Amino acid sequence: MPPFAAIFALAANMNGRYSVSSGGRHDVPFNDDYASRGLEYFDVWSPEIATHYAEVFWTDMGTHPIPPEIVRRFANKTMAIVGYEMDQVMVQPTGKPGVHPEKDVSVPINWAYNHHYETWLLGAAAEMERVSVDPNDVSSHGAATRMVARHRAGAAASPDGAPSSQWFSEGNGGESRKSFHGYPAGFAQLVRSPRAWHTTPMQIDIRNRDCGATPDDVARCSGPHGFTPGPEPRQARYGLAVAGLVPGGPKGGVPGATNYSGLLECPCNGRYGGDPAFYPDGGKGGSRTRVLTHDFKGVAVGACGAAAHVLSAEACFGAVAQLGVNATSIRNETVHSSSLPRGCSVSRGARGASSATFNTAHSTVSCEAGARRVGQVTSLVGVTLGIALDAASDAATLTLSGPAGGWFGAGLHALVMSDQPYTIVVAGEEVFEQKLGTCGEEAQHCAGTRLAASVTVLSDSVSGGVRTVEMSRPLRGRTDDHYSFSLAANTTLNLITAVGYSHAFGHHKAHHHATLTLTDAAGAPTCVCDQGGRGDLCHDGGTGCAHFVKECAPPRHDAAGEHYPFGDLLEQRNPTCSSMSYAGGLRCCGHGRIMLDADQPVRPELLRYHHKYRFWFEEYLPAPRAHAAVQAPAAPSGGGASHLNLERIYYMTEASAGEYDVPPAFATPSVPLPGYPSWPLGVPTPGTSCTGSCPTPEQPSRFGADCECVHTITYHWSIDNKSLIYAGGHCHAPSCLDISLYRNDTGTPQLLCRQATKYGAGDVKHDKFDEADFVALPPCLWEGEGLDPAPWLGPKTPMVSVKRNRNTRLGHFGEMASWQMRGIPFPAHRAQLADRKAAVVARS
Repeated sequence: MPPFAAIFALAANMNGRYSVSSGGRHDVPFNDDYASRGLEYFDVWSPEIATHYAEVFWTDMGTHPIPPEIVRRFANKTMAIVGYEMDQVMVQPTGKPGVHPEKDVSVPINWAYNHHYETWLLGAAAEMERVSVDPNDVSSHGAATRMVARHRAGAAASPDGAPSSQWFSEGNGGESRKSFHGYPAGFAQLVRSPRAWHTTPMQIDIRNRDCGATPDDVARCSGPHGFTPGPEPRQARYGLAVAGLVPGGPKGGVPGATNYSGLLECPCNGRYGGDPAFYPDGGKGGSRTRVLTHDFKGVAVGACGAAAHVLSAEACFGAVAQLGVNATSIRNETVHSSSLPRGCSVSRGARGASSATFNTAHSTVSCEAGARRVGQVTSLVGVTLGIALDAASDAATLTLSGPAGGWFGAGLHALVMSDQPYTIVVAGEEVFEQKLGTCGEEAQHCAGTRLAASVTVLSDSVSGGVRTVEMSRPLRGRTDDHYSFSLAANTTLNLITAVGYSHAFGHHKAHHHATLTLTDAAGAPTCVCDQGGRGDLCHDGGTGCAHFVKECAPPRHDAAGEHYPFGDLLEQRNPTCSSMSYAGGLRCCGHGRIMLDADQPVRPELLRYHHKYRFWFEEYLPAPRAHAAVQAPAAPSGGGASHLNLERIYYMTEASAGEYDVPPAFATPSVPLPGYPSWPLGVPTPGTSCTGSCPTPEQPSRFGADCECVHTITYHWSIDNKSLIYAGGHCHAPSCLDISLYRNDTGTPQLLCRQATKYGAGDVKHDKFDEADFVALPPCLWEGEGLDPAPWLGPKTPMVSVKRNRNTRLGHFGEMASWQMRGIPFPAHRAQLADRKAAVVARS
């Protein structure tokens, strides 16, 4: 029997009742019982997930059919998905889901931790495609490729405007089973002619194999709180478990209990990425799992700071080689001269050659910008960008080339699309400027906003299948969204480049980042400065190394707070921002990895289970059928239809980082603190505030019974023309307190949504999902029974997110604080909601 079941009669929620919030109110009187609302559903099961203890499962599981009855019923029609539920289940017979659904046994979250999932419902005109991604794209967490749903080339658009696919990933982690994933009446995720589904789960096996891993073992080793920990690597829980300082941890410690495994936080370890403080001699293979080096940049005016001088010729010559200096050759030389800048510099010579110079003299000579600076770089996807800045003519001459058969482009001062860079795109004979990533979508790369033209095309030629366009524009950007060039400041630029499938600007075929350094055209030296460390995370044995520097949001630029976005991670020196300090999280948690040290054995017993989804739906009725009083809309977002389609709106409080660390409130004597190796004793770690009798520099070990500490991060950004209907935060167990969303267009933040966590009490005999200390996150809903009116967020509405975690004694790697939201476009909001209400009344 195929792994699905179609059921059209009324039935209870798969996961029981839910809690819903609205604004600052919790447990609002909203009907979360899908069946009592007259909804239908169908179930689907994923292929089998089979893992060893401590193994990560994080891979695409393919496209699979949905029930044929559903496919036939909705052929050339639109389905309105009004909610869904998710579970992870062991099935009977093993490996054959859907044969006896009544025998499904839910896998406890403290057996297999659901870190997150991405699931799609595909229509007849949609297909999944694997696309390459920039390794620094935080939405892909360092992966080289990812799956995306796209409208099939040549497939006709839906006559009612409904999308051909939908993506489901709200509240998609450990909180997923008891967090509501539904919408008020009249709102839905619409999909035309649904035919199949697709999923990519991320799971971490945390079931102690001494306790068994079969359906018959569910009640074993439950203890007073339902959890018996298994082995953990030394770096787990910030090393406190190895020191015996974690309550109830694998090594004992003080009385009490922690009802979760340190593995769910993806600690780097002796097999991959482990901190030298815990693995000074490397892993079992003898090579370090983290190798520390340094990053560099060019400085056009002035000199390197006291702490930024490059200290060796070897480091200098290596730095120049990685900075994207356009040269036919680079000659390395070491000198002792009072007439050249101290330390490392690079200068342009004759016939395209350049010189990398390391000056051992303590010279006071500075670098000067000069009147003209030039540079060029070619990315790995075949896009070449040349820049020439001329102060005398106040002009930037840009030369952009790429494959002539499709569009190509380059975005300035960015590592990923979510940096919202100013971008120049060549699409056949058309050249235009674009601001990318303005819709805040996770993973679904946003084409962004077309900008007013500021470039003048000087030439356009095609040779050997490569199109080259030379253009010029003023140094200063036409608007704040246009990049402004400066001969003094724009020396080393990060770029993103991409190529498309055709001349129609759309999703990229391939993309990659590049670095370009501008040098003085007349040969004056450009200083090269050490910007700090770089860490390579490596497998045991020194292989498979990778490094990254995330574009963590900077702090506020000025007192007025006019420069958005800004956040706390850089100011707090959060370890997640760079592989130099990275201690745990998704970069250490790749598919198939064992989250143990190399000297810890891998048990043979497999845990075998499946993801299960229940999709609740209604038929979508276009306007004339919904109620006769309203004319048919041109699209499902128009007036009179039975449902408004909810677009995905995604922002991260941990902006452009994808995750962040919550360090323990205080460093512990004799125990390393990853990410903050020299943090003073008795001083709260960055982002931490405490009350009660807590450690001080004079009494660093004092922890009174009333000591309570909270770690906080914030993020400020702006949002354009949206009206929110659903907002769900994403937060991992076990320390999350709450996450709050505000609008700030009056200068006094106005609360839109506060999600306060609900922790399980461990009464699994009466509620199998009441797992001790694991969270549910009641989402905020608007515009319906018992709910607040939908908030309007007009052009550039300032927004603030505040996320809080308890960190009195323990820290947590890889925490998340994203807002996974759904809403409708703002401009037609009033008419849409009025028509929706009329349609809902008529339908009922």
